[in-house]
Amino acid sequence: MWTIYEVLKQKHLNGQTLSAYPSEDDHLHSIHDHLIRLLNARQGVLGHLPDYGMPDLNRLYQELPYSESDMAIAIKNIVEKYEPRLSRVQVTPQSRDYNTAVVTMNITGWVGSGRQVSFQTHFKSSGIAEISGSSSLK
Repeated sequence: MWTIYEVLKQKHLNGQTLSAYPSEDDHLHSIHDHLIRLLNARQGVLGHLPDYGMPDLNRLYQELPYSESDMAIAIKNIVEKYEPRLSRVQVTPQSRDYNTAVVTMNITGWVGSGRQVSFQTHFKSSGIAEISGSSSLK
């Protein structure tokens, strides 16, 4: 199942063309690409979906380390609402790099095939979220 963005562009975020018959890897690639878009968007940017994207990260960064759990809850709520291909979503803060101000969260969930997958997400002080490809847990 492709996102509407992929269908319109006929390619993944990295420029790779879509296959005619998507495999499970294509499916996970599509979820990964959507998480990149979702977590790099800011709430209020889309008029028709005002809660799409992350809340103001500056406030969350100013309140670190106390805001880590608030950030994890916000990510979980956003992913559950806007990425329905992942179920039983859990977001777990990882150890933080105090020198570079990078906050790392691990997003885990289940896909339709019954596989549990994990996406490691790094939120940089610039506000950019970098997400590593999915890794299968089971």
